[in-house]
Amino acid sequence: MPKRKQPGLNPTKGMRVVAEERRYKMLELTKAGATERQIAETLGVDKALVHRDVARIMGELAQKYSGVADEVRGLQMERYSTLLGRWWPVALTGDEAATKMVLQIMHRISEINGVIPDKPLITIDQRSIQLTQGEVTFSIEAASASYNGNGSEGDISQTEALPEAAAGDILP
Repeated sequence: MPKRKQPGLNPTKGMRVVAEERRYKMLELTKAGATERQIAETLGVDKALVHRDVARIMGELAQKYSGVADEVRGLQMERYSTLLGRWWPVALTGDEAATKMVLQIMHRISEINGVIPDKPLITIDQRSIQLTQGEVTFSIEAASASYNGNGSEGDISQTEALPEAAAGDILP
């Protein structure tokens, strides 16, 4: 006996048109800021269908425009390079305004090329310590790239205690 096809696996042309129109409405609602739940309620469909269709639409848009972003980045690089070439010689003469302009252009170039990280590379955990007497010595181990963990390379020399200052004393 031949195997029967499941309904919906071979949609008709009309079903495909209806689905495409629904996805277009979902895109418009997404662009307007609607949540998946709001879209599902508005269109009277399941939230899981909205999630799948929106993900499909976004994937298609990303594929459609992926080359455009590279083209825009290339054009911007050419523009920034031209500006940098014009301001660079003036900045080298010590002109303060030109130097600021060069630094701004270089920052923009770094931004569009992804050189500037979106998160800090180093985080500092600062805690409050109150001492009434005694001394504190801080040392940073492994600050040197040559530090291997056993102290044979990159050793940090011992620090010397600073003389205590009385209230109001300023030490050189």
